[in-house]
Amino acid sequence: MNSLFSSPSEVVKPRLDNYARPLKIALDPKNIMEWLNKIAPALIAVVGGIIGWFLKSRLEAKRRIEESLRDEAAKVYLDILMPFAVLYTDLSEKSQKETLKKIKSREYREKSFKLVLVGSDEVVNAWNEMWNTIYKSERGEAESKEILFAFGDVLLAIRKSLGNTTTAMTNRGMLRWLIKDIDTFDN
Repeated sequence: MNSLFSSPSEVVKPRLDNYARPLKIALDPKNIMEWLNKIAPALIAVVGGIIGWFLKSRLEAKRRIEESLRDEAAKVYLDILMPFAVLYTDLSEKSQKETLKKIKSREYREKSFKLVLVGSDEVVNAWNEMWNTIYKSERGEAESKEILFAFGDVLLAIRKSLGNTTTAMTNRGMLRWLIKDIDTFDN
């Protein structure tokens, strides 16, 4: 035989023990702990960064939506309140009739519908309570001063909704600029 090896017994066969040995070393608990100690800080930093980025982007998106809704709500609040401001300041019969006509119009109902959609829960509840008091007054079950204080509740709820959450104002205080003798009314 004219080969590199003269007999087949001289051919070096790889032993399986040589390959299994690194695996045994790698699976040793001590080696695993060393490996984890080396990689853990980097892994924690990467995972923490991803979680931080995700939370930050979610908070920023939520903040943008809230700001947009607050701006939209402020516009709706102003539109919805203007007829009441006119109603309480110009007491002439002509002005009262025109204002009540506006309040009963389709356009005003659309604005009220927007209020229900973009207003805060507190504003919507106060708005509904005010209208409930108006309906009771039409049936003779409530006095006009109750409507006035319900309107003050709406103003106060709007104030809180626009960012003054810790305001010390009361519904009476919210009406003081509008009604000069508000302090003579019982709440």
